[in-house]
Amino acid sequence: MIKQKHLVLTSEVYSKVLIYFIQILLFLVLFQIDNSFSQEVKDENEVNLNNTIKNFPAVVIDMKKVLSKSTAWMKLQKDMQKIESDFKSDIEKEENDLKKEQENLVAQKSVLSDEQFKEKQNIFRGKVNKTQTKIEGIRRELESTMAKGMQIIQNEAIKHLKKIAAKEGYLLIFDASSTVIAADKINISDIVAEKLNGSLPSIKIDRNEEKKGDK
Repeated sequence: MIKQKHLVLTSEVYSKVLIYFIQILLFLVLFQIDNSFSQEVKDENEVNLNNTIKNFPAVVIDMKKVLSKSTAWMKLQKDMQKIESDFKSDIEKEENDLKKEQENLVAQKSVLSDEQFKEKQNIFRGKVNKTQTKIEGIRRELESTMAKGMQIIQNEAIKHLKKIAAKEGYLLIFDASSTVIAADKINISDIVAEKLNGSLPSIKIDRNEEKKGDK
């Protein structure tokens, strides 16, 4: 009787353990199925999102980013820096000459009559005004040249933007600077910049005819 009772207890324990393992196995299977289903849903959502973005009738363009990647814009900036540096050296020489002339004029004040000193002083002021006018003209020229270059590059970028919009069927193009939030996947700045560099790798803006003699 004792042996039979022990056998019965053993069978009960075995059955409980078996049921326990079956429950664990069932849980793992259901967990795996749930994960697989979740992944399938996630993959499906990702595909739907990509299709939605691909078929989305609006995109974003960041012209600052396009300019920063433009080889033509980078070359224009370097050219302008070179011209500005040459002008700066020229102006510094003129300023040094004017400083020496001012020192000589002050030194001659005691030996010149008031009329003579006033005459030399007016001549000196005329030279100072001429130099200041030249500096202002240089500044305007550099600003104008940079503006013209930027306009040429932007016009070329807009041509590509219109072609891309027509090909892909985009109905709206937003400026990134006026857009609060936009997904990177609808930002076509890199695409436009690549096409821009292909059609316009560099530009050369001629200086005004009256300024060419200053080179």
